[in-house]
Amino acid sequence: MAPRLPPRRSLRYLSLKIRTLISIIFYLAVLGSCGESLQQILADKETIVKIAASGNLIQCSAAIDVLLLIDGSYSIGKGSFERSKHFAIKMVDVLDINPDRVRIGAIQYSSKPKLEFELNDYPTKDEAKEAIKNIRFRGGSTEIGKSIKYVLRKGFPGGRGDTAKILVLLTDGKSQDSIKSPAIFAQRSGIRLFAVGIKHPKWDVLHTIASEPSEMYVFFAEHYDDAVNGLITTLTQLAVCNDIHPRCRVESRACLRTTLDAHKEFHGNHVCWKRKIQAPHTAPMAGICPYYRWKRFNTTIQSQCHRTLCPDPCESSPCLNGGTCITESVEDYSCLCPLGYGGDPLCGGGKYIIPAGLTDCAVDLLFLIDGSWAMGRDDFLLAKDFVKRAVQAVFASSANILVAVAQYGDKVHTEIPIGRHGTAPDLLRAIDGIGFRGGNAMTGNALRHVAESGFRGAGGSRGQVPHVAVLLSNSRPRDTAGAGAELARQREIFVLAVGGSRLKAQMTQITGDPDLVFTYGHVQELHGKVQELRTRICSINTPGCYSKSLDLVFVVDASANVPRNDYRRVKAFVKGVVSQFDIDADLTQVAMVIYGERPRTVFGLSAFDSHGRMKKVISQAPYLDSDPRAGKALLHVLEDTLSVGGGARPGVHKAVVVITDGRSADDVAAAADEMRGNGIAVLTMGPGSVHSRALLGIAGNARLAIPVPSYERLKHYANNLVQTICKDVRASSSLCVPNPCQNGGVCVQKDRSYSCRCEGWGGANCERQLSQQEQAALSP
Repeated sequence: MAPRLPPRRSLRYLSLKIRTLISIIFYLAVLGSCGESLQQILADKETIVKIAASGNLIQCSAAIDVLLLIDGSYSIGKGSFERSKHFAIKMVDVLDINPDRVRIGAIQYSSKPKLEFELNDYPTKDEAKEAIKNIRFRGGSTEIGKSIKYVLRKGFPGGRGDTAKILVLLTDGKSQDSIKSPAIFAQRSGIRLFAVGIKHPKWDVLHTIASEPSEMYVFFAEHYDDAVNGLITTLTQLAVCNDIHPRCRVESRACLRTTLDAHKEFHGNHVCWKRKIQAPHTAPMAGICPYYRWKRFNTTIQSQCHRTLCPDPCESSPCLNGGTCITESVEDYSCLCPLGYGGDPLCGGGKYIIPAGLTDCAVDLLFLIDGSWAMGRDDFLLAKDFVKRAVQAVFASSANILVAVAQYGDKVHTEIPIGRHGTAPDLLRAIDGIGFRGGNAMTGNALRHVAESGFRGAGGSRGQVPHVAVLLSNSRPRDTAGAGAELARQREIFVLAVGGSRLKAQMTQITGDPDLVFTYGHVQELHGKVQELRTRICSINTPGCYSKSLDLVFVVDASANVPRNDYRRVKAFVKGVVSQFDIDADLTQVAMVIYGERPRTVFGLSAFDSHGRMKKVISQAPYLDSDPRAGKALLHVLEDTLSVGGGARPGVHKAVVVITDGRSADDVAAAADEMRGNGIAVLTMGPGSVHSRALLGIAGNARLAIPVPSYERLKHYANNLVQTICKDVRASSSLCVPNPCQNGGVCVQKDRSYSCRCEGWGGANCERQLSQQEQAALSP
């Protein structure tokens, strides 16, 4: 049977659609071929880079409601929609998202507006960013005026009545309805309207929409850091935000904004074939058709761009010996040091800083490197480099260490017998000479070999020191690794594992403890694990502060009592102190609470397992600028931060460090007494004009009160604080002090464990309310 042909009318319709599609594609190609920048600040390249960098160093902490109005129409397209979301996430990074400070909500608009989430739905920065990531592109026509009217009619959902209202409109300015009148009404109602361009924006339209003076309210979203910088600069100049570092300054520079467009231009007629619509079955006839070409044209307007420039502490290249400087804040930086120079903060020394308690590091240490085909040559070389760094770190800790290196694939090859090389330089040269062997990843077989032959006395291993095996692998075993790992543990060999993040569950099965697993997502993160691994190795079977668990809470006065500059010094001090502890879920957990009239948890005890992100969050802790109520803050720590639900661990050392001058609008001594009654040590540091009697009343013991002459000299007292914590903080003799049971539960200690007796509640710590059916089932 012959195939059925489509009707001729359908063919004509399809032909028309194809011609239209080709025309649209050509139009977009004309626009996309432009290599010009759509926004250009008239400044040298160095200044442009500084503006972008400064966008990551400023923050807005004020009581404001910010509502995002995101274009989700077909004219924007999914790609530009995703870039709009990226800008929104970058903006959230510099806002102090908190129910009492900045609230953020989002509306997506196209044919009709849709509320994505209200201003009071997501009270934290991470939750808000995740909510923005989850917004899905809807498509439709572009009706900006309708969306602004929606905001005028509905208000700011979840907002507050007495706070500044900020509306951030993300658009290309190409609307299918009237924009001007709704925008004017929005501005007259007290809303500050920012117009942020995306894709190929019509700048004249954006300047019409934005609040006056429009030059302070118009930005280009796809220059992410520049746009965020400009937005915060405007809010600062309007006195809406006031937490900008005094060393930062605002500069105004001319900027050019270019609108790209294209139109059809008539280029005469040409001969074409036509068919009469009324007589579709007749033969085509020759005729005359108009010929058009798309022509691109640019319209450039000149404006002023106001941006904040902050000094970069890395500009002076403070890191020595090829170290990489990483900017943390306007005043703070850290150095990522090359191999052999990690002992000095500026990479100036050849020795690692050895925390108290780790100087006598006596172990027999075997590095077991995966040399299989699945591991690959590149990851093998990366593992070798890590071993070299780790060797230098442990040799800097103690000369009483013997090291061996083995490689495995199908078989295990002892590359360096234990104790063969007694110095770090000799050992490093030997490691350099190890070649990649290949084979299958028989990890279980390798661990069995380590258990049976890795630490033999005849081979030079010592019986009186701990035996530690460090497995380095980035591939899945081809055999069963559990049996070999269990045999190693039975023979009292401590197995630690280093590998990619995707292998964490597998590594945990091998070590038997997630705290003995060190995973990484990228190379620089792997290098940062060297010191953590060294600390873990040297803490095995070693008494002292660094081998014990500690829940440490910093309570920092962020009230009007503390000048802004001094508050920044306090934050820098806290970052320096936490660097001297091994941040780990099994060792030291750290939390930070700031207070003014009300306390606020900056991060809880279980929030971080490394220093990097923790220090960045400390830098971003906002200034509260209100009356101090330290007693209220200590009760918040007792009831919330140091509760089991807050991440505290029963039976471990607990210390609260209060940094204040002693002045408080409430009874802080009574709250401190209650903490001590719950087995929590309270330490005080009093910078500035110290009220010594008040500080002593908080600490309850002269040894735990550390007076400091001034804020400027606070940084010199970090070691005093660390030594005091390590020497004087003791774990509670009872697992029930402080009470780990929540919701009025009664704690009952049994030998080395405890249980909670709950009335109407369930769970290990009375954290879950029982239903009526569950209560009835439990009743006698």
